[in-house]
Amino acid sequence: MESMSSLSPWLRWAHTGSVSALARVRGWYDGSGWFVGAAVVLVVFALLALLVGLQSSDRVLWTGQQVVGTEHQGIVTYWWHGQSYSLDEPGFGSARAVSVYLDPADPSNAMVDSVVDRTVAGVLILGPVVAAVVLLVLGGTRNYRWFRQKLKLLFRELNV
Repeated sequence: MESMSSLSPWLRWAHTGSVSALARVRGWYDGSGWFVGAAVVLVVFALLALLVGLQSSDRVLWTGQQVVGTEHQGIVTYWWHGQSYSLDEPGFGSARAVSVYLDPADPSNAMVDSVVDRTVAGVLILGPVVAAVVLLVLGGTRNYRWFRQKLKLLFRELNV
């Protein structure tokens, strides 16, 4: 087997630098298979929720242009480039200013701003991502916490 000094400087760095960093990260997550596996599943779920959200009609809430419309007896009227558009929004009564999000390429494709729709989309996307980060932190610190617990037990036995 070749010694490290016989390798070119680039290969020596690649062998010692990248492998040791990878080994260090792998050491953090050694024995944390369930934590990492669950985190991967949650991130995949969040990505699927994001893709479904971008394909749904609710995407104008995130990617559309905001305009202000007026509502009268459940019909919201808004203007875009001098042309009037309207959409049905039952249950509001009458309001002077209603936020409407529309697709600039198709202004008739619009949606009234809804806190509930935005919250559900945010929870379905950001919730699993935050949970995955928490699982990765718990999995990465598992060995450290286990080691500290064993040290505490050892010191208790020595003091008794």
